Amino acid sequence: MTTSAAPRPRVSIEAYLAMEAAATEKHILWDGEVFSVEAMAAGTIVHNTICANVIAALNASLRGSRCRVVTSDQKVWVPRKEGFVYPDATMLCGRAQAYAGTTDVLTNAALIVEVLSEGTEVFDRGDKFEGYRSIASLRHYVMVSSRHILAEHFARTGDDGWLLRTYGPGDELRVQGPDVVLAVDELYRMAFDADVD
Repeated sequence: MTTSAAPRPRVSIEAYLAMEAAATEKHILWDGEVFSVEAMAAGTIVHNTICANVIAALNASLRGSRCRVVTSDQKVWVPRKEGFVYPDATMLCGRAQAYAGTTDVLTNAALIVEVLSEGTEVFDRGDKFEGYRSIASLRHYVMVSSRHILAEHFARTGDDGWLLRTYGPGDELRVQGPDVVLAVDELYRMAFDADVD
């Protein structure tokens, strides 16, 4: 991922983790480069409403299971890119497993949700999804549009391929292992009513 033509200095994992522990804002590490999350994220009311709705819907659907959802404050390890990112929502099942030497980096995400924004959509669909596929525990990747009602669900198949299903208004996105049902309309509840006067 690059946001400018000037090459950035490579940063080691150890240096990134030390920097991030002392930082007042979040950064990602991707292929040895550090990027500010705030500079990339949309931060719009629509985006944040959808994120909150996704987390609420996942929490409701996971009741009674051994799975939980964590917010975008959770760092996730991406092996192929030697990276650390903050997905909009992450589901894990069973005990949380931390990256070696840390207590705040998750290595066993089962489902990741990214709410697409103008500033991150190309990255979320391309390089980031390529990296996410290297997370051995990851079974589901969901991208939710912030421009119109559309959820795209990639499910890992038995042969390590990924199957895409798309969902629109009135649809239910279904995930197996654990069984999760997300009403797409609920993911967008009041999102487009959030226009600022």
